[in-house]
Amino acid sequence: MIITCPHCETKYQVTYEAIGSAGRKVQCAHCQQAWQQRPLDPEPDLPTSEQKAAFEAMAEDGLDDAMAAEERTFAAEIARRLALEQEQAGKAEAAVLRKRQQDFTRRQSAMVADLPLARLRRTLRVAAVVLLGGLAVTAYFGRVQVVERYPEMAGVYEAIGLGVNVVGLDFSDVTTLRTLRDGKEVLVVSAQIVGIKRDPVVVPSVVVTLLNAKGEGIYEWSVTPSVRDLMAGERSTFDTQLTMPPGEATRVRLSFAGGQDVRSAPDITSGVTANSTPEHD
Repeated sequence: MIITCPHCETKYQVTYEAIGSAGRKVQCAHCQQAWQQRPLDPEPDLPTSEQKAAFEAMAEDGLDDAMAAEERTFAAEIARRLALEQEQAGKAEAAVLRKRQQDFTRRQSAMVADLPLARLRRTLRVAAVVLLGGLAVTAYFGRVQVVERYPEMAGVYEAIGLGVNVVGLDFSDVTTLRTLRDGKEVLVVSAQIVGIKRDPVVVPSVVVTLLNAKGEGIYEWSVTPSVRDLMAGERSTFDTQLTMPPGEATRVRLSFAGGQDVRSAPDITSGVTANSTPEHD
């Protein structure tokens, strides 16, 4: 059922139960005016021409609103699609531009590489690498010759863990023994001198140094080997002894006269022997 505001002619569709058989006071939601609505017939009235026009107007208004909402939705979808297409087109254009730049850079690099100056630089780099490699090989395998010509390089090789034997002689089988003979304490030192050069090398005197627990030298003497020279593969044994060695001596160090090719022996051991050897006092 439809009721009409007598003040602004706004129409409302209500139910019979909302008004009741005695009628009731109602207020217009549009103009805020109140009036006493008379009772409505329980049976629905046939729509009059005025009511039909109102229904048609309401339906037309709803249709207009629906069409307007649909137009807004369609316009938003078109705008979204256009923005997406523009973004994809921009990405594709940027990718094409990057590819063109990369191709240009490659062509430019190829052109520069073919220039005489570029070829010269490459040749110099290769030559420098080969030269450095040759120097490294020579410095490693020819370190003896390098130290013989430049003695100060011995410290450099020693610092990197590459000992250089420029004498051509070495020590092996070094043994020490602290023992008692005729009631006296005697230190016996034995070793072998080994030749390591193809040409004969003159054997210098051997210097025997006693070291304390801190590695400090506390006593020293020299021994003249029985052999005059040695070459690769040849050996010569020497023995020496010291009566009443210092009690704080814990190790023995052997070196050739001149302080080259120092070798440390194992710790001094103790024992008893009946053999007699020439003594060094």
